[in-house]
Amino acid sequence: MYNELKSAAIVAAELGGNILQRYAGKISAATIREKKPGDFVSEADHASEDAIIEFLTKEFPGHAILTEESGALNFEEIPSFRWIIDPLDGTTNFIRGFPVWAVSVAVETFPDKGEKWGETVAGVIKIPPTDEIFSAAKKGGSFCGDRRLIMDSNREMSLSLLATGFPFRTREIIPEYMNLFTEILKICADVRRPGAVAVDLCYVAAGIFDGFWELDLAPWDIAAGALIIEEAGGLVTNFQGEADILTTGDIVAGNHIVFPELQRLVKQHFPEKR
Repeated sequence: MYNELKSAAIVAAELGGNILQRYAGKISAATIREKKPGDFVSEADHASEDAIIEFLTKEFPGHAILTEESGALNFEEIPSFRWIIDPLDGTTNFIRGFPVWAVSVAVETFPDKGEKWGETVAGVIKIPPTDEIFSAAKKGGSFCGDRRLIMDSNREMSLSLLATGFPFRTREIIPEYMNLFTEILKICADVRRPGAVAVDLCYVAAGIFDGFWELDLAPWDIAAGALIIEEAGGLVTNFQGEADILTTGDIVAGNHIVFPELQRLVKQHFPEKR
């Protein structure tokens, strides 16, 4: 069942990615809107999202959908599953022509009464600029295309390449974030900030990055990527070391060598949920 959902998520992500490719380099400034400071949406986001929603509602008319731009769409009083979609992760990169952006499609069991989130059971991330597609199904492993991903790096923290993102949505926490950033930078090999969370998480699963941390993310930013890392054998928690990343929006992820130290540092600087 979960592999069938993964297959549908692959089709959905490919549909969105193909549409984004047609818009790449051709976005009109008149169609770009700033939702919040530094947080943009374009006609490409909407076109990708519309195509994904149209496909999923035809294939799974009883499922609920949660998307970045359209919000929550329910098609049954008590659905069995809910799709969590980011039609364009890395919109700023996309509209500026920086080739790091992706489509993220996850599906979770519909939450029980009183719960906010269910269990993520399938996730797919399409990265059109590199023509890569990462996928995972619960208890079915993670893949880049047909290649199985297994996180077995033995690099120590001092040799690690990490990735992060800056908390541009909540700028009041930037001073403490920069204290954390400085401390981490002193003990690792280097840090990258590509600007598309979905891509960062895929590259953790692939072993390109050894770890990742960021604050104040949305569920559609991280749902698929977190499952891809976990199914590849990696670790994912919120900043306090708990499993609920979708509510807090704060995430730390990595391989078994780097993760413990990275998680200790982020919890030291952000010990309480915000």
